Amino acid sequence: MRVLIATDGSECSYEAAREFIKLTHAMRHEVTALHVVPRLTVGRDTAYLQIQEERDALAALNTVKSIFSEVAIPVATEIRQGTPADAILEIARDGNYDLIVIGHRGRGGFRELLLGSVSKAIVQKATCSVLIGK
Repeated sequence: MRVLIATDGSECSYEAAREFIKLTHAMRHEVTALHVVPRLTVGRDTAYLQIQEERDALAALNTVKSIFSEVAIPVATEIRQGTPADAILEIARDGNYDLIVIGHRGRGGFRELLLGSVSKAIVQKATCSVLIGK
């Protein structure tokens, strides 16, 4: 099974990854962890914010890799830039993924404004199965 783990660095996204492992009894799957860096509008502090977003992305992906390393499942990682829901759906479709794993809500605050209801959009538009973790 090809599995796309979408993470924004929130605890909910990490719990979704852990739930997937529990439900599948740590069976071998082809797993890719994805973090989407939102496109930021041009402004004075855009470069700094972009660098911080990329650092956060690497930290989130490393956390997911660590979660899966506990059960000896290798994880490929990918960072994309764009609208989170659209990017997740595009990658899942183009990569012929069988399952998208995502948390039920994001990190909150400013990120929540940027992301909106990503999990809702994924459930409504995905062409594959979706696991939403709490």
